[in-house]
Amino acid sequence: MKDSDYATKPVFVKNFMDGFKAALKNGPHAFITDFSKCDFTKMYMHFLAIREKKKEMTSEEKKRIKAQKDIDEEPYTWATIDGRREKVGNFRVEPPGLFRGRGEHPKMGKIKRRVVPEDITINIGKDAKVPEPPAGHSWKAVIHNDTATWLAGWNDVINVKDWKYVQFGATSTVKAESDQKKYEKARSLHKYIEKIRKDYKRNMMSESKEMAQLAVATYLVDKLALRAGGEKDEDLADTVGVCTLRAGHIKFMDDNVIEFDFLGKDSIQYLQQHKIDEVAYKCLQRFVQGKGPDVDIFDHVDPQKVNAHLQTLMPGLTIKVFRTYNASITLDRLLKDTKKNDTTLQKKATYDAANKEVAILCNHQKGVSKAHDAQMEKLAEKKKDLAKQVAEMKKKTDDKNQKKKLAALKERQSKLAIQMNMKEELKTVSLGTSKINYLDPRITLSWCKRHEVPPNVVFTKALIDKFHWAMDCEMEFSFVQEDAVEVKPAE
Repeated sequence: MKDSDYATKPVFVKNFMDGFKAALKNGPHAFITDFSKCDFTKMYMHFLAIREKKKEMTSEEKKRIKAQKDIDEEPYTWATIDGRREKVGNFRVEPPGLFRGRGEHPKMGKIKRRVVPEDITINIGKDAKVPEPPAGHSWKAVIHNDTATWLAGWNDVINVKDWKYVQFGATSTVKAESDQKKYEKARSLHKYIEKIRKDYKRNMMSESKEMAQLAVATYLVDKLALRAGGEKDEDLADTVGVCTLRAGHIKFMDDNVIEFDFLGKDSIQYLQQHKIDEVAYKCLQRFVQGKGPDVDIFDHVDPQKVNAHLQTLMPGLTIKVFRTYNASITLDRLLKDTKKNDTTLQKKATYDAANKEVAILCNHQKGVSKAHDAQMEKLAEKKKDLAKQVAEMKKKTDDKNQKKKLAALKERQSKLAIQMNMKEELKTVSLGTSKINYLDPRITLSWCKRHEVPPNVVFTKALIDKFHWAMDCEMEFSFVQEDAVEVKPAE
């Protein structure tokens, strides 16, 4: 943490010192109580030296170490289910360290103790051989739950109500079937969406406060792709979803515009202004009337009630299905603007721009990289250099290849301009989260086929492996099924 600003944050320092003092209390250093008087330089230099030593390794040494590591880990990377040998996901337990969390997490700085075998529950077939725990240890429990697909689990050492799992890998049949079902469920929502929108618009005017709140909450989930939100402990980060919005999280502007300002998942700020339906606007004004800034807007509903109501409108419909539907249909719609005669780089820019709109819809943000400004400066220098080369080439009228060379330089200028623009546009947006969790991969892969764009231009190798089940999709695949009626987005 020495290279970060965590050591300047009071919450981090307090939590760390609480744990540090507890660890020292029965030893000769129990007198240490003041963080400002602690000097961790020797520890820092020790780990820095280890890092530098790794950097100095030759490529042959690195390959040899990796090969041995792969051999050592091989037994833990596979599991058998229903007679099939399937790849296991991340099988490692987090090592001890200091908890950081996202945003201003109230538990930042707490010491994460080592997870031991006595914390871990193994889930395995009744007739299978139970893995041996390390010498001198035993598992917390060994169970045989054949309705679950996790292989091992334990309580998180910081947020003890959270359960951590070892699961099958992203490329496994189990995950592929789960993903395919998820996206088919989201696709099927399109057949019901018009009826659902009529339902919530009608119910917004209900005299029943619960029914009116259910309607407005469903509308916000549909239009803004908000998460559910739910009850949480006081010592967890104050993150919010639609059902836990408080009066202080919204500001009423002119022309039915509302400004939303709250911490979403992973303590990422949601700060956006939206023009919403006039009836919904008036309902929200009514819901917050007489309430202080810390009082819930939707005080008559919770995620369970919203999801139960959604189930009456479509079998299996949940708030998360809505997010997947709106993310996927937005990408599907925006990719229709792709120009067939564009270069591959221009098509990628079109794809990234569409992906960006989805990321904004789902509030998938990231901090600006520390290296961003330096990278942009390098690209700006490259731009100047190319401009200079073009100017010099224009003077070389005696060069018989002048036109060809000028065309090549201008092509490089065009590519660089696209690269710089997209780098700046995407500096605070995370494109990967929606690709992994919310966008039907068949939309992307069919687009790649139609526009002759190699999948690895827009998908990483990991995503190509994860979505192997979608590789054979039809070139004309559309997220909106053929027999569905064309429906406009929620207004």
